[in-house]
Amino acid sequence: MSQTQILHQEAMQIANEAYTAQRDGNNVLYLQLLKTAYEKEKTAAWQLFTKTEAEPTRAVLFRSAAWLAFQCGQAREAEQLISAALAGHPPQEIIEELRALYKEVLGAFEVAD
Repeated sequence: MSQTQILHQEAMQIANEAYTAQRDGNNVLYLQLLKTAYEKEKTAAWQLFTKTEAEPTRAVLFRSAAWLAFQCGQAREAEQLISAALAGHPPQEIIEELRALYKEVLGAFEVAD
């Protein structure tokens, strides 16, 4: 198993723990775990940035990292990760998901203004 796969699996496990904490009403733990999951997923995604032959995995990792960044309140980071995903050659379905997420991210900027 590659380092990228290990990081991704760890990130998803931690994200699941974060959502359990949120469901249990522990918002402090939720945010701590979510940030840890985000950092791992972001690292995994950037390991594949130049490997466009790794699509759709590459775009999926960037989409996941962008979603986690957005959930952590890091809208600018989410925007950058979405752009990185689109810089490759993702399948149309993932492009549509990235565009939908981008609309949500733009909404966060409008609220902040």
